[in-house]
Amino acid sequence: MLESVLQCPQPHSWIETAASRYSAKVEILDSKMLPNDSVQHLFDIQVKPGLTDDLLKALRRDEDLIDIETVKSTSGHIYGSATSLRCTVCKEVAKSKCFLASVDVTSEGARWTVIGNNDSFRELVAALQGHAIPFEVKLKRNLEDSELLTARQEQILSLAFERGYFDFPKKVGLDELATLMEIRTSTLDEIIRRGQKKILGEYLARRSLLHQIRS
Repeated sequence: MLESVLQCPQPHSWIETAASRYSAKVEILDSKMLPNDSVQHLFDIQVKPGLTDDLLKALRRDEDLIDIETVKSTSGHIYGSATSLRCTVCKEVAKSKCFLASVDVTSEGARWTVIGNNDSFRELVAALQGHAIPFEVKLKRNLEDSELLTARQEQILSLAFERGYFDFPKKVGLDELATLMEIRTSTLDEIIRRGQKKILGEYLARRSLLHQIRS
């Protein structure tokens, strides 16, 4: 498996509105193609708290968006989903056989982190070249097996998250989760700890690499 970071110009879409006009940081958490050739994003937008309402009004007026649903926080985060008509890069990444890890968009451009194999990455690059989209490969590295969650770890962490194990205060305890999953409490505790360590380690390593690229 490969992890690659592609540097592209800002997408010509609602994302550009948020990043350029409001100096917001837009993180695309997931993207998928819809039957009508639009692309749906799951996003986290960080903007100065005083600009939150103005930004939301601008997005709802944006002709690029078919639909948008949001939840805002007092700290300046806007979470939600948006269905967009434009942004060729968004569409090609969503169409590709690569998995989208994240997209960080600022006023300087967009960095797409994708995970796939050599063939899927080459297909994505060929698609971008076919649309004459300028890009630069900022990072390309092999992922070690130790950096990836096993299917079992992902299943258990997902269920723990859904049931509120990571909430504060916790909505479900370790014993209850272990009973639900029909495994020993000590085993569940070990699986969750190992999974958290992998996720945190990968997150910190990726942030460190991106920081080196930017500096």
